[in-house]
Amino acid sequence: MKDKPDFSYEDFEREAIKGLYEKKNFMGENGVFTPLIKHFLEKALALELEQHLKHEGGNKRNGLTTKTVKSSTGEFELTTPRDRNNTFV
Repeated sequence: MKDKPDFSYEDFEREAIKGLYEKKNFMGENGVFTPLIKHFLEKALALELEQHLKHEGGNKRNGLTTKTVKSSTGEFELTTPRDRNNTFV
C-alpha cells in the first residue's frame, strides 16, 4: 500500500486561518476544518484495521475505497481501508 504524503499541520493552520478570514464554512466539501477531520478519520480507520487484522487469522488488507461522509454541515470524501474477508466495517 502506497502511503499518501503526510498531513502538514502548518499548511492546514495557514489555510484554516485564511479560510476563516474569508468566512468559509467550517465543515463540508470546502470547509475550513474538513482536511483535519478527514486526516484524523483516515488515520484512525487505518489503525483500527491493523488491530482488526491481528484478531482475524488469515485476513489481509485489500486496498482502499472512497466513501462520502454526509452531515448537516455538508459532505466530503473519505478514503477507507478494506480487508479481504470484508469483515472490517
